[in-house]
Amino acid sequence: MDVKGVAFLARQLQAEQTFGRDRWLAFLTEQAKRDPVFAQPVLPVTRIPADAFLRLNDAMTQQFYAGDQQAYWKYGLKSAEYALRQGQLKALFNKGDYRRFAMFTPGIWKGYFTEGELTAQVRGNVAELRITGVPWPHTYFELSVMGFASGGLTYLSGKEIPHEVLKGFSRGDLEVAYRFTLPE
Repeated sequence: MDVKGVAFLARQLQAEQTFGRDRWLAFLTEQAKRDPVFAQPVLPVTRIPADAFLRLNDAMTQQFYAGDQQAYWKYGLKSAEYALRQGQLKALFNKGDYRRFAMFTPGIWKGYFTEGELTAQVRGNVAELRITGVPWPHTYFELSVMGFASGGLTYLSGKEIPHEVLKGFSRGDLEVAYRFTLPE
């Protein structure tokens, strides 16, 4: 499984904005010693081996967030806000398009990862998102992706969107299932 460079670039942007470019570059230099893929420029289409990408995110979470796994959720929230406010999704969605966004999330998964699948079903005021077939059932994939979905739904609806965790890598399950309650 590979992670596309666009995921790395999102993490880099967040780190630089939050902690400063110098601190990010010092961190990345250390990571490149362990995983040489980070010694080269990463482009949006660069394929990064999932194990190297996960080590980077684990190290980043340890260094910048004292190992708090909920940082992965925050990565997703911030990525969604950026993508919808000024990034690649800005032209695709308008305020109020939260149901359409929920149905679009499988495309977002495919834009970031080469394996696994995210499916979405919307029935009434319930959106259920599932991640299956991931060869690396790491908490990053669950929390950052569902955080992205939560952030996008909240941004587009203008309301906090409650969710329920049905299954998760964070619970030891081999798949992820979240239920989001959408506004009526």
